[in-house]
Amino acid sequence: MVILSLASVSTVDEAIELYNMGDSPGAIVALEQMIRRGSLTFDEELRAWDRLGSSYYAVGDDNAAGEAYEELLRLDVYYDLSPRANPRLQAFLNDVRDSIMASAMVRSEPAGAFVTLDGQLMGVTPIMLDGLLGDNEYEVDVYQIGYVTEFYTLTAQAGFSHMLQFDLDIMPDPASVAVADAASTTVQDSPAQTDQGPTGNLRADELMPSPLEDTGTSGVTAESGTGQSPPQSTADLIAMLSGGGGIDMTALSSSGTLTSGSGTDIGLAGSTGGRLGVVSTGVAAQAEALGREIMVFSDISNLTAPTATGSESYSSRTAEEIAELVAEKRGTVMYVYNKHLRTDPLLMGQIHVAMIVHPSGRVSDVEIVSSNMYNRAFELELISSIEQWRFGSVSSSEGPLPIQLPFSFNP
Repeated sequence: MVILSLASVSTVDEAIELYNMGDSPGAIVALEQMIRRGSLTFDEELRAWDRLGSSYYAVGDDNAAGEAYEELLRLDVYYDLSPRANPRLQAFLNDVRDSIMASAMVRSEPAGAFVTLDGQLMGVTPIMLDGLLGDNEYEVDVYQIGYVTEFYTLTAQAGFSHMLQFDLDIMPDPASVAVADAASTTVQDSPAQTDQGPTGNLRADELMPSPLEDTGTSGVTAESGTGQSPPQSTADLIAMLSGGGGIDMTALSSSGTLTSGSGTDIGLAGSTGGRLGVVSTGVAAQAEALGREIMVFSDISNLTAPTATGSESYSSRTAEEIAELVAEKRGTVMYVYNKHLRTDPLLMGQIHVAMIVHPSGRVSDVEIVSSNMYNRAFELELISSIEQWRFGSVSSSEGPLPIQLPFSFNP
C-alpha cells in the first residue's frame, strides 16, 4: 500500500487519490496548485476541476464547490458525472448547470430545416440547443431547400429556456427578382437612397424569457433572413453547412458511401451512385496507434450482460457501465429518430458508431462505421447528439478508450 503525502503529490491522479483516502483538504491544496500552474492538459484540467468541486463539497464549502463546478462547465458545457456517481454530487452539479446555462428550442415553419449554432451543424428543426452559457451571444442560422436562409443572434440568459420560431419565406423566383432589380435601378437616383446600410439581416424581436421552472418560454419570430440562396439539394446543403467544422464529413463520408466491416458498400440518401468515398477509419487508426482493441458492443439492449469484446485489460470502464449510460441516453436518441421518421416513414435499419472516450469522460471523434439508414440528415444529427455524451472520469493512466456501439431503429 502506497501512502501519499501532500508534498509528494505531482499529478491529478495522485491528488484524486488523496480525496479517495479521505484527505479532502490535501486534495484541495494540491489541485489548486496544479490549476494555477497552468500546465495541465485539457483533459487533466477537466478532471482537476471536477474533483476540486467534490472535495470542497466534502468539507462543506458549497460556495467554493459551486465555483469549481462553474469553471468545469465553462470548460466543457456538456460535462457530466458517471451514472454511478454520488447522487448528491450529481444533483449539486445539475443545480450549478441550471444557474449559469440556458437552452433554446428552435422551431421552423416548415419543419425539418437545418440548424447551425455559431456555424456548427446541430440537426434539424424542431431541435433543443442545450449548454448555452448565460450572457453569451450565439448565432442561430436556419436553412431549408427552396427557402430564404434566416438567422437570429441570441443573447442567452442563464436559467432560462428560449423559444426561437422561424417562419421561413419561400425563395423568390429568379426571374421575378431580376425584374425587380431592373426596376429598382431605374428609380434609385437620390443619394439618400444609396446609403441605407445592409439589408436582409434584420434581427427579430424577443419577448421576455420565462424561468426554466415555469411552463412558458421566451418567443421570437425571425421575419427576415440573410438573403443567401441555399443549395438546390439536401446533399449539397449538408456539404456546405459541414464545411466550417462541427461534423467530420470525411468520417461520415456524406458524398459517397459508407463501408461496413465486411467491405460492402452501403449507399446514403441523395448520393449520385458509385463509390465516391469510403468512411474514414479515424477511431480504428487511433486504437492501432494506442496498441488497443476497440471495445466493440454487439448487444447493448441487455443491460445485465451486454456483449462486448476488447479493452477489459486496459480500462476500468466496464461494458455494463457503458451500457447504462447508453440506456440513459435512449430518450434523446429516439427523439432524434422519431423526428426524422415523420418526414421519412421508411427510415429503419442499423448504424454502428465508433468514438473515443477520454479519461475525463469526454467523447470525441464520433464517426459512423456502417449504416443502412439511407438518411444523411438523421445520421448527422445522431452524431451531433452523441458528441454531447459524457461517461464520467477515470484515471488518466488508462488513456483514451475506443468503443463501437450498434444502434437499431424500427418504426
